Amino acid sequence: LMRMLGAKVIVTPKAGKGTGMVEKAAELAEKHGWFLCHQFETEANWKIHYDTTGPEICNDLKDSKLDYWVTGYGTGGTFHGAGKYIKEASPDTKIILAEPGAANLIGSGIKTERKADGSPAGSHPAFAAHPIQGWTPDFI
Repeated sequence: LMRMLGAKVIVTPKAGKGTGMVEKAAELAEKHGWFLCHQFETEANWKIHYDTTGPEICNDLKDSKLDYWVTGYGTGGTFHGAGKYIKEASPDTKIILAEPGAANLIGSGIKTERKADGSPAGSHPAFAAHPIQGWTPDFI
């Protein structure tokens, strides 16, 4: 889809996992003076989902009882922001985070090591390649 819209898509080596993707983006931004959004580290990521996604979900379901909201994660922004909004608007709603069993980063209980700027220092030890690649980065 991105190519169809005219974007140049740069595929990074599989061995680099999500960390390699982020490192390549930083390298290209530095080299070309491009904007790097730091979507994994910025507060703006979860806040936009708090301001938009959460209210949209609650509005769409305003005439129904929302027992559970189940989501996956990539950057964590949707889970954090929309989940926070939904919990405030509907305190009895259970917020469920789903992740592939083969890449059980949250369920492992192991924190991602971080650099001083908050970015991941490397790949999470519980990450493994899985069939839903692209859904889970190799860090949390």
